[in-house]
Amino acid sequence: MTERVTHEGVALVSPDASELPGLAASLREAGVESVALCFLFSFLRPEHEGTVAKSLRDAGFLVSASSEILPEFREYERASTVVLNAYLIPIMDRYLASLETKLADTRSGLGLSPQTPVMVMEASGGLMTLGSARKKPVHTILSGPAGGVVASAEIAARCKLANIITMDMGGTSTDISLIVDSTPQITSQASLEGLPVRIPVIDINAIGAGGGSIADIDEGGALKVGPQSAEAQPGPACYRRGGTLPTVTDANLMLGRLGTTTALGGELTLDAEAAQQAILEHIADPLGMNVVSAAEGIIRVANANMERGVRVVSVERGHDPREFALVSFGGAGSLHSCAVAASLGVPTVLIPPAPGILCAMGMLMSDLRHDLVETQVRPLVDVCPEDLQQRFAPLLEKGVQLLAEDGVTPEARNLTTILDMRYIGQSYELMIPCNLHNCASAAWLEQQFHNTHYKKFGHADDSAPLEIVNLRVLAIGRRPPFSLPKLAEGDSVPPAQAQSGRRQVYCGPSNSAEPGGWHDAPVWGREFLLAGNHISGPAVIEELSSTALLHPGDYATVDAYGNLLVSVGQGDSHA
Repeated sequence: MTERVTHEGVALVSPDASELPGLAASLREAGVESVALCFLFSFLRPEHEGTVAKSLRDAGFLVSASSEILPEFREYERASTVVLNAYLIPIMDRYLASLETKLADTRSGLGLSPQTPVMVMEASGGLMTLGSARKKPVHTILSGPAGGVVASAEIAARCKLANIITMDMGGTSTDISLIVDSTPQITSQASLEGLPVRIPVIDINAIGAGGGSIADIDEGGALKVGPQSAEAQPGPACYRRGGTLPTVTDANLMLGRLGTTTALGGELTLDAEAAQQAILEHIADPLGMNVVSAAEGIIRVANANMERGVRVVSVERGHDPREFALVSFGGAGSLHSCAVAASLGVPTVLIPPAPGILCAMGMLMSDLRHDLVETQVRPLVDVCPEDLQQRFAPLLEKGVQLLAEDGVTPEARNLTTILDMRYIGQSYELMIPCNLHNCASAAWLEQQFHNTHYKKFGHADDSAPLEIVNLRVLAIGRRPPFSLPKLAEGDSVPPAQAQSGRRQVYCGPSNSAEPGGWHDAPVWGREFLLAGNHISGPAVIEELSSTALLHPGDYATVDAYGNLLVSVGQGDSHA
């Protein structure tokens, strides 16, 4: 295909319509189903890609055009993103089309309204319609943990906790994210298997520490945990599904934090002998220690991995974790969160109800979202409010159009204008929110940039010239508030039926690095707890999707929504 545009957007050679049938024939002969288009300066001349895209779509191809997926400069990142989209389109298009049909048939059979919208989670923490997801499936990459971050922000805000660190520990990994002023941090510097994906994503630090993470001894004779995982099959040794290697779950079972009578997910009971044999054979005997010490070592190493993960999103970015609360969820998070918080000096841990399904709950709390961007590189000194309003107008119009197509009513629409700015000569930009009605001058924008740069990097150069790189519009379709059920009121003492028994649990004070010891700890059934109940550690709190551990010195209060608010290492603050 012959086409050429200058870096200033001047069309030197436009696509020749006579070449397009031959291009389609060549692609068809090669067995191509999905096509990625990425012209060098398509963000300046999108109509060139549009001409080719229309011709190929008319010929029956699935087409991803960079001017539609990511109309920004930086051709490598743009090309990588649009190629990933092209890979995903055939799979996602067929799957989502089939899902839509099956759901419509099911609703019709049940006599339900066929108008109920079906949404798909995207990596930014917003929702997209099935139609959008079928065209831009790249936005669903890395979206799995996003729902948990959204739900954490919402639940913590109701507990009057605006600054939180989320810790989502599942079977294979722990996903950690920082939330400031109840707002998840968004970045566009994502990657997948080493390839850049230039889409807005919630900034999540994923580490290889989960309940299924395998403990091993490295070449230097040191104990390590992860990133290898036993996965669902064969799983930890204690699952009795063929696994023989020791995992974090096996260590928790050996230390009494999980019980042999605990029915994980309501049906899976655990084999303590299998866990003991795995730890003994692979860790304890090679290191010359007993099984309990080896199990404690596995937990300490796993916790240390998570502590480092928290420091990456907090300390390394200028935030003091002691000024945040830790929100723990995922199937395994509540077993480790109090110890991790204690090591970091985090005073409060919030454990929401049903932490194993919090990501799914977050999807129900999310709003519709469209991210629109247009590259317009120009010095900041050339900018005035009237000029910005004029340049933002097409993007704002497009945002309104997309929300209207999604069925969002005018009163539920929220459009935010953002500028990507940088010091001239810098390689990357900062996103600066820009209220067009209050943005008085370039000087105001300059000050906002310097403040943001200082806050993020610890320094700013007030004398350095700035430039605008991209214009962004965030178009949000607000959904009805998500209502959470409230618990019945109780007093400070949990009801008698809430205690299912007692067992020996090996743990140490949350606020101490000293080796732990065995404690006779009560085991509570979370479904029987009432609002206002207090529980002191050591204690185990079990529910269908997760188990929580309180260490000696920890003190938990059940709030009106069933959240456990744990004061870490502070004892009974009500005594």
